[in-house]
Amino acid sequence: MELKHLRTFQAVVDQGSYQRAAEALGYTQSTVTVQIQQLEEELGVPLFQRTGRRMVLTQVGGQALAQARELLLAADRLSNLGQDSRVPTGTLRVDMAETLLCYRMQPVIRAFRKQAPQVRLIIRSRNCLQIPENIRTGACDLGLGYDMDWNREVLEVEPLGEAEIVLLAAPHFAAPDFTTPGQRKPVSLVTDEPDSIFRRQLERYLRERDIVLDETIELWSIETIKRCVVSGLGFTFLPRFVAQEELADGRLAELPAPISGIRDPVLCARHKKRWVTPAMELFLRLLREELTQQPSDKKAPVSRVKP
Repeated sequence: MELKHLRTFQAVVDQGSYQRAAEALGYTQSTVTVQIQQLEEELGVPLFQRTGRRMVLTQVGGQALAQARELLLAADRLSNLGQDSRVPTGTLRVDMAETLLCYRMQPVIRAFRKQAPQVRLIIRSRNCLQIPENIRTGACDLGLGYDMDWNREVLEVEPLGEAEIVLLAAPHFAAPDFTTPGQRKPVSLVTDEPDSIFRRQLERYLRERDIVLDETIELWSIETIKRCVVSGLGFTFLPRFVAQEELADGRLAELPAPISGIRDPVLCARHKKRWVTPAMELFLRLLREELTQQPSDKKAPVSRVKP
């Protein structure tokens, strides 16, 4: 059994298709297909089954994936024995919440690329429910996000500060009262996917206060959400650092409400049983420097919508 076949198998699962795996590995798609077929022949079981246009793991394929990841990690550890341990190498896969990736991670990524040029860094935007599951299965090495009951029995979890979450709207928002219970408000919540921690927190608050909205506009891009709110299409609930520029120049304002200003812990996690590579150690150090040695929300003068 060849390690390159296991790496190809892992890449197909992580990338979601033969074509994307081929692009990530620098192979042709036919090469990926042949390697998967050879691996299935060696194991004597099918690893994938087709569902519509998608390739999904069989039950045995899921078991094989977990063992393949362990073998590849062991191979990486072995290959590093003959190298200078101070020089990170290999591949580092990091899953992050979109808000942190888009608005806080640029200094970390730049510094990591400069200090670890030999590492292949793969960063993906994922929601905070997916991240711990991906760490558990080995689909990523590190995860950065907000706590949604992350399992401490499996994960080594490190707090890296907090994020202040605020209600945001355009300065002349028509219905700013989110304090009085029992309202029917002709306004729209502009938010992201249902599994978003911020959306869940706000919707729970609204239910508790019996505040019913006209509609929800569901978008899967934080920047698109901001632009829609700036244009007056509704309000949103996001970390303050996401909207610093818009708050400072008056394009957005904070809505006064008991929920506005709550603080969510920012967490970094890894699997307890997996080896911490030099690349992981470096990335963790840079995360700590960026997220814990600076205030979690660099506040600028902002305006508030009057109730």
